[in-house]
Amino acid sequence: MAHFSKGALDASVRRLADFLDVNRREGTLDYPFRSSYPHNCCESVSLILLFLIEERYGVSNAQLIMGTSAEPYEHHFWVAVGDWRYDLTAHQFEGQEQIVGVDDAPLHRRFGDQEIDRRRDRVDRDQVIALYRSGAIPF
Repeated sequence: MAHFSKGALDASVRRLADFLDVNRREGTLDYPFRSSYPHNCCESVSLILLFLIEERYGVSNAQLIMGTSAEPYEHHFWVAVGDWRYDLTAHQFEGQEQIVGVDDAPLHRRFGDQEIDRRRDRVDRDQVIALYRSGAIPF
């Protein structure tokens, strides 16, 4: 893993979370289900986060995780960086808050069938990175 502090990464993630809330209305960055954030956009938001972690921190072990629950049958996505979990759409579920840099998230246990998802085509990485480099996306 690249050398950086967890505190710096967590602060970056919180800046992105604030941006995503404003972006829901302003539309600086368009992505699937942007206007319903945090609902129904966990895959897109997790990809945005993954791209930014890789770009800013040079992390090579950040992974998009897809969890599936059996009852009700549904999927949810979040990002893992080593043992840390980041889920900027966790608050779409009743009683949950965003998950920033924890090693265990009870919500993720609900989605017990977990796998690394290597698809990266739901969000335009070049657009995300260009907006980040221009300062439009704080991270």
